[in-house]
Amino acid sequence: MADNAQLRRELGLREAVSLGVGGTIGGGIFVLVGTTVGEAGPAAPLAFVLAFAAAVLIALPYAELASRFPRAGGGYAFVRAALGPHLSFLMGWGFWGSYVFMSGFITLGFGGYLHSLTGLPQPIGALVVIAASTAVNVAGMRLAGLAQSLVVGLTAVALLGFGAVGLPHVDLDRFTPFAPHGVGGVVTAALFAFLAYAGFDMIAAAGEEIKDPERTLPKAILLTLLAVLGVYLLISVVSVGVVSAGTLGHSPAPLATAAEAFAGPTGQRLVAVVAVFTTAATSNAVLVVMSRIAFAMARDGLLPRQLSRVGGRTGTPWAAVLFSSGVLAVVALAVSVPVAAAIGGFLYVVHFMLPLVALVVLRRRTQAVPGFRTPLARVVIPLAFLICAVFLVASGPTGILGASAWLAVGFAGYLLGGRSRRRGSAPTVPAAPTPAVAAGGPAGGGTAG
Repeated sequence: MADNAQLRRELGLREAVSLGVGGTIGGGIFVLVGTTVGEAGPAAPLAFVLAFAAAVLIALPYAELASRFPRAGGGYAFVRAALGPHLSFLMGWGFWGSYVFMSGFITLGFGGYLHSLTGLPQPIGALVVIAASTAVNVAGMRLAGLAQSLVVGLTAVALLGFGAVGLPHVDLDRFTPFAPHGVGGVVTAALFAFLAYAGFDMIAAAGEEIKDPERTLPKAILLTLLAVLGVYLLISVVSVGVVSAGTLGHSPAPLATAAEAFAGPTGQRLVAVVAVFTTAATSNAVLVVMSRIAFAMARDGLLPRQLSRVGGRTGTPWAAVLFSSGVLAVVALAVSVPVAAAIGGFLYVVHFMLPLVALVVLRRRTQAVPGFRTPLARVVIPLAFLICAVFLVASGPTGILGASAWLAVGFAGYLLGGRSRRRGSAPTVPAAPTPAVAAGGPAGGGTAG
């Protein structure tokens, strides 16, 4: 496959924000809220605020990188441009691995909620949503973006309804003691809450398919975080206020449990229906980012070249989509949710550190002014590094050892595949966007839409 294979720019601001919000809300609201409450107790809303602050500090430099280098692969593309193929392989492998492992609680979460509605076994439900996401992605990003927008709209209305109906039933006495596990519990909960904000980087990973990327990417990333913060605060306050923190923390379906407390079995069932749609949207978003990372690495010769094949009619990386969906199925069937979350969480935090290094290098290497620059960069960038280090320690031995093993296995395979590596060369960093990119379309191709 030619190294200059390009994807089509078909996603505007609405679709980009839908991709980010859809990829964020599903896992965070329906899976990780209960875990966060279990660690922080009634202080869970505070953990979400701290995680939001951390996400913003990391997202600002990430948005600048996306503005400087809007190509498929997100952080992997940034690192390859600035630091070369060796570190970029570790970056891409770790980034891809984070979604490989985190996909487990997303697809199994879908299967669990579907089981509560239909009785279908949880693993079968997980395979159903993977198959559906694969079909949508292979059909083309225009259809995927439209489906994402519709589902995210439905989810937002339903969650806001959950908050509005449940808010009058909040009992403030349930917020005492506020932090029963102390500061340590809140910090650990903030790590889980940070994983619940995973989604803004999905936008950057699809950067090669976004129109007017220098302006659209930063706006979409920041709008995603702000929208999600509002929803998380509302939902976490209502959930903690109507059910004891202990009950909520141990529930496999925390929002359904909370809804039952103030709306009875009907409310519980409605939440389960919304959860099915939302986790399906999350699964779709995860498949988007996984396939684009695999596509970008294959195009650069770091994975088998066959994975960089693009459909002539749809313009989508169908080979990478099919390969990534197969990996999703294996994880859903073979990996436990706690282990997958621990390893995926560590890898997800790690994948932000090398792009931060890449930004420092790019700022020194080129004087070109991107469409978006990190405000107060001398303060924000060091704080972003510090936050990543704190979260890595908070992930615990399972995350550290499991993720280290994943990175070691991947890098060993990379070294053994030196022949393929030599065929790929690091792309140069353009001093300014090409005319085609500035106009919203890839070089050598037209803009669909």
